[in-house]
Amino acid sequence: MAGLKTKPLPAFLKRLKGAIIDVLGANGIAAEVDMTPVPTTRLYRVAVMAPKFKELKHSERQNLVWRITERAISPDEQMRVSMIVTLTPDELAGR
Repeated sequence: MAGLKTKPLPAFLKRLKGAIIDVLGANGIAAEVDMTPVPTTRLYRVAVMAPKFKELKHSERQNLVWRITERAISPDEQMRVSMIVTLTPDELAGR
């Protein structure tokens, strides 16, 4: 839509995004991270997409990314993350 401005991500989300990409990358998992505000709240949704997630169960992916989150940002900042979704490219495409 014309005229709409996208707000920059808060600093804690920038730290989280960098930590997810760096830690997964150090473990051989190239990932893309998208962070979206939840309308009318101060919360954010986090989507992490990585082809190598195909090798992991959904619970393993979630545990991995939440452990990174717990180390990267404070408990108060974690409360602003409404959800983390971990997907493969096929899952993202609906296959």
